[in-house]
Amino acid sequence: MKLALAIRRLAGAVLFAGAATAPAASRPAGSMRVYEDRARGELVIESAPVDVAGASHAQVLPTQAAAPVGGWLHGYTVELVDARGRSVPARLLHHVIVMVPDRRGLFNPIMLRLVAAGRETPAVRLPSLVGYRLRRGDPLRIAAMLHNEGAAAFSGVRVRVRMPLKGEGAWVHPLAIVPFSMDVMPTGTQRAWDLPPGRSRRSWEGRPAVRARILGIGGHLHRYGVALRLEDVTAGTVLWDGRPVRRPDGEVVSMPTHTFLRAVPVSPGHLYRLTAVYDNPTGRTIPGGGMGAAGGAVIPADPAHWPGVDARNREFQLDLRANSTDPAAHARGMSGMAGMGARHR
Repeated sequence: MKLALAIRRLAGAVLFAGAATAPAASRPAGSMRVYEDRARGELVIESAPVDVAGASHAQVLPTQAAAPVGGWLHGYTVELVDARGRSVPARLLHHVIVMVPDRRGLFNPIMLRLVAAGRETPAVRLPSLVGYRLRRGDPLRIAAMLHNEGAAAFSGVRVRVRMPLKGEGAWVHPLAIVPFSMDVMPTGTQRAWDLPPGRSRRSWEGRPAVRARILGIGGHLHRYGVALRLEDVTAGTVLWDGRPVRRPDGEVVSMPTHTFLRAVPVSPGHLYRLTAVYDNPTGRTIPGGGMGAAGGAVIPADPAHWPGVDARNREFQLDLRANSTDPAAHARGMSGMAGMGARHR
């Protein structure tokens, strides 16, 4: 029961990496920090600090550092602190992403998203019997967006991600799991699209890089979303049909997450399709009104041979530019992302 609940939380927490894709003003200073908090048994990742003015956005530009220790990670908690180490209201967080640059995603040839959370994401705590395998020296890259709707300004804000860690010397090694994410929009485009009036749908198709078994899955839709569906096109079966809980005005209150009693196998020999279905009753096109993403956790068939990235792959190059640690390259990548999104629409 605890494992099922934890997987449901993880499935609902890996979806917000692209919730905001437009560039925003940023004032980076200092550098990120990655360290082990032995007293709490955690790996801690802190972004570079940024100043956040009142009624403004602040983008935490991507930065990278190596993991100082190895072991197994069992979830995460996100918090914000200012330059003096004091807590900053969590409502300022729009989203945070922690990427593993040398490992690719399951369905996409982009950098693996280890953490992807928004302000509404609950803390994720997995049982000690499962965990993500981290090795000392693994590169970790963090990026975030802060959104301040109030008038008060905050100085030197860091996004801090705390991840429960079981050390490599543990007597019992946890079962290795890996988070996965999918999106109905192609890599290199804006994740949100202009939503036409009436009923519409948008789909993406792809194949997993390796064999794995899906433990749990969840999803993310915007207002007027009515369904998010994952299908095995090759087998002609629906693996998951997520129907959101909505208010009378069409606003999505929550998306269901599902834990499979028997993990669902996925194979590179099969084609899979993710489809987002909307019903826009306004009679007009809503700019940026559509979004559809799914994510969860899998058990790889061979954890030791999870694939690395292909630096020559076009999708990886687009992702790398959009999440570059070079500010100038990052700005060019985000600008190109917006242009490609406009052409795609």
